Amino acid sequence: MDIDTLGTYQMSFAALHYLKKGGKGKQPDEGGVILNISATLHYTASWYQIHVSAAKAAVDSITRSLALEWGTDFRIRVNGIAPGPIKNTPGMAKRSVDFDENIVKNIPLGRYGDKSDIANCALFICSESCFTFQVESIV
Repeated sequence: MDIDTLGTYQMSFAALHYLKKGGKGKQPDEGGVILNISATLHYTASWYQIHVSAAKAAVDSITRSLALEWGTDFRIRVNGIAPGPIKNTPGMAKRSVDFDENIVKNIPLGRYGDKSDIANCALFICSESCFTFQVESIV
């Protein structure tokens, strides 16, 4: 909760002063971008993951609320990425082999995500190119 929830909240508010000015090379009404990283395990129940599920659900809520408020007030884009299982991460290293086999068979692509999948998504969402492909937030 301290790292995921409070950390997301505190970093967002620490960035607000700078972002509402528009950032380098931007006009004051052009805003900036905040990108929060969540997860998908809180969409259903997971054994022994109540702490992570609660924290990530809070991150999703913070993201939606800030998108509504800061998007309206300061034209700051606030988005989130909620990846599923990503290979070669500390969280996946703690899982058992049985868990791995059961998860992969339920992933449409038949494979875990890769860190580069998330990195490329983050780069696109934070880029100027994303302005062309704006998606309405579910509020």
